Amino acid sequence: MATFSHQVPNRVRNGGSGFTSFFWQQQPIAFCRQLAHTPPTPVVPGPTPIQPLDEPYPIDIITPAAQTVGTLQLELYELYNRKVWDHLAVIAGSIDIVNIMIKVAAAEKPIQIVKVIQPPTLGGQVGGTGKGKYFDIFHNCVITAVEDGETIEIGTMEITKRISVMYTHTTRSGYEIYDNKNYALDLRDGRTSTVSNYTGFA
Repeated sequence: MATFSHQVPNRVRNGGSGFTSFFWQQQPIAFCRQLAHTPPTPVVPGPTPIQPLDEPYPIDIITPAAQTVGTLQLELYELYNRKVWDHLAVIAGSIDIVNIMIKVAAAEKPIQIVKVIQPPTLGGQVGGTGKGKYFDIFHNCVITAVEDGETIEIGTMEITKRISVMYTHTTRSGYEIYDNKNYALDLRDGRTSTVSNYTGFA
């Protein structure tokens, strides 16, 4: 049976209460009420069993070595005299979704969103591994949709709107267990190296 003690640094993560924050191009995402993350999925719906006609059981199961994009949906509070995207670098001041997409495409550097998890300090001990904050980095972010419509009634107390973002892949830093190696890219680069070293092309 599990026991709990303030002396044990490995605590269950508290997602809210200021222990999780998100940054857009190294700046905090201001007035963000909620951020929903849907991670990438494999490029095929599921694994493929290999079963010849004369075999009573599958002899292998094939899984893909590639994934689709991931999505992030930001729900932001709207302030007076500003659009919700005016808090975000690169796209602040844009007229509409078309201009937002043009600005993102023309950006000098790809957009990154970083999730920062800051474990609490209780009784002089830092939660988690005791090493402090750690990070998830979402690379090559592209805005795919902006919710700019609204429905107003007499009881409406706040207005929130959503921005949808897709990203290509993630990296992470500061975790207790992480070998800092991307085997998918190693596999890709190994194939590329093999082709570039081949001398049989005409």
